Amino acid sequence: MLKTVQKRKSEGFTIIEVLIVLAIAGLIMVIVFLAVPALHRSATNNELNTDANNVLTAVGNYASNNGGTLPTAVTLGSGGDVTVGASGTGINQSNAKVGSSVSAVTLITGTSGTPITNAQPVGTIQVVTGTNAVCNSDGTGLSGTGSGRSYAVLYVGEGQNSNILKCVGA
Repeated sequence: MLKTVQKRKSEGFTIIEVLIVLAIAGLIMVIVFLAVPALHRSATNNELNTDANNVLTAVGNYASNNGGTLPTAVTLGSGGDVTVGASGTGINQSNAKVGSSVSAVTLITGTSGTPITNAQPVGTIQVVTGTNAVCNSDGTGLSGTGSGRSYAVLYVGEGQNSNILKCVGA
């Protein structure tokens, strides 16, 4: 009798063993499918934060190279080159390199223009100069308590359920 039990056991897996392996594999797949979108969202937001900081640095360089004057133009060129300052004005321009996740770069100066909101597409960057250009305490928008030489950069990132607005400032 013992020989027949041992012989049957060595021929293959039982249905219980197969079901346990499939349940574990299914659990691993569920965890991976839940984690991948969060990892992608985090990577995109980190890239956008880096890009916004690069643009912020370019604005600071522009102001330093031009006696504290803030830019009147910011353009996104091909290949991810952001040019800070109008061309042909005799004023030094400054450049920043941004990644492919940046879809648009705009500028609002002083109190003219409307700051972007999270309703814009992910990857939208806006340079804000003047008295409105101070990030609020949690970095999700502007506080509007700056001087005439203040500048900040707003960008739209990915949130779990909707887009989020982030702010980086000098």
